[in-house]
Amino acid sequence: MISQKEVPMPFACRLVAIVALSLMLLPTGATANDAVAGLAAGELVLGRSDAVEMAEEELYLSRDQVRVRYLFRNHSTAPVETLVAFPLPPVHMEQDYGYGFGPAHRDPGDPVNFRAWINGDAVPVALEVKAVTPEGRDVTGLLERWQIPPVFLAPDQDGWARLWGRLDSLPASAREALSRAGAMLEGPGEPGFTPNWIAHFTYYWRVTFPAGGEVEIRHEYAPVPEAFIFGRHELDEPALVQEACIDQSFRRAALARFGDDEYAATTGWLLRYVLTTANSWRGPIGRFHLIVDKGSPDMLVSLCRDGIRKTGPTTFEWRAENWVPRRDLALLFLAPPG
Repeated sequence: MISQKEVPMPFACRLVAIVALSLMLLPTGATANDAVAGLAAGELVLGRSDAVEMAEEELYLSRDQVRVRYLFRNHSTAPVETLVAFPLPPVHMEQDYGYGFGPAHRDPGDPVNFRAWINGDAVPVALEVKAVTPEGRDVTGLLERWQIPPVFLAPDQDGWARLWGRLDSLPASAREALSRAGAMLEGPGEPGFTPNWIAHFTYYWRVTFPAGGEVEIRHEYAPVPEAFIFGRHELDEPALVQEACIDQSFRRAALARFGDDEYAATTGWLLRYVLTTANSWRGPIGRFHLIVDKGSPDMLVSLCRDGIRKTGPTTFEWRAENWVPRRDLALLFLAPPG
């Protein structure tokens, strides 16, 4: 079951996913031979390129894996050297749903196990991790000092409890420093502290686009979509309905699974992928191919993509030429009951 309509993306849904990566260029330099990007005071600064075209993009999205292949074409008469950066969307730890469970091998400092290749050769990828309070204060160093991971990921409930227990067992000096920086909040009359930061992850590496030539870039990673309990009420949540384009066919299929039990529920996952930053390159995407794999024939999936067609027991595909992304993707997966 899949939604067939497309609607404007609303404000951020409350279900935060650690998922989508997007391709961007950093600011251009003075000439085409200069590096057109750089790290300013350790910060990544993102911009656009008027020389390099994203000629092709093939995007595979599933609940457990994301694979992307790009073909870039340099239209200038000089090589273009730059940093390409793939930022994860912000992870809102200041919200109760800004964290979740993940496989045991997940590293909270590198939560998606990102890998990349240029023309078939693996390339080393750097990772910038920042933790910033909602007021804009950088508390990355403070979290590192007290060995607090920027994102709480655990393989099970016990592991999750241990992470939270680490906060509650911090010495008084750490609590005071974190509170003073705005990284921790303590509610009146409530035991323990609540995280109050937003985690930012950006993967990046340097690449040279030869004059008049083409470069293939591939990357893959294991997303950590937000997992949540999905019942009847979630079918009527406005932000989720709009973001994932929950239509009547998806609704009927979900309700059939719940049967007559008013409190029946299953597991839902929300996977986001940022598409609009492809507009940082020269012109539209020449050829775009989207493959969505729901993994199991019994899984339900909904997303906003008009004209997508079923091509297999678990796969759906969509193609476009000279395409300019106007909004990002959000995929809602719904597990079978039981």
